[in-house]
Amino acid sequence: MSILLRNLSLLVGITLAVPAFGKCLTANETKQGVLLTREEPFYSVFYKPDGPVLTEQRLMDRDGSLQPVSAEYVHPLLVEKRVSANGTHELKYANPIALDDLPQKKNWQSDTTLFINGKKSDSGTTFMRFDGFGEETIASCSYKVWAINSRLKLAELPPIIFEQYYSPELHLVLRSVRLSASGRPISEVRFDRFEVGWGN
Repeated sequence: MSILLRNLSLLVGITLAVPAFGKCLTANETKQGVLLTREEPFYSVFYKPDGPVLTEQRLMDRDGSLQPVSAEYVHPLLVEKRVSANGTHELKYANPIALDDLPQKKNWQSDTTLFINGKKSDSGTTFMRFDGFGEETIASCSYKVWAINSRLKLAELPPIIFEQYYSPELHLVLRSVRLSASGRPISEVRFDRFEVGWGN
């Protein structure tokens, strides 16, 4: 069974999981893996730490069909590898990943190289900027977050810009907003419910 088909089977199963009510996520629970779901339009993602990386298995509704994507993050704010129906995309960062002290340092950047299906495709720079503190709510639970503006600028592509709302306690991005080059919101992922430790 292909990786995508296996992930599709897994995610169809986890979206049937019973939502968690009456308690909020803790850092220890997220180590078991956590499923975050947005009801409309449907978007569901299962995050689980795997050694030094965070793994992601995502299922989303796009043009009326459910599309699976898997990914690995070197830090919850920074994707390294993504596998989808469009192939495997990898980003290699020249600088050490130093994002846990962004509130103090305010900025981080690194030369970045894009590989598609193992072949070098493009290069450019990744920027991260700390924009302040805030709160995000999922299923009546509130979490302290950092607002992080992330920007990937490759030579051959328009900039990819997100405002990410990252919980340093949970080590998860709880909301993300895709921005245009002028800073206008294009799309948003904000979750309605969570389930802890599916598949363990």
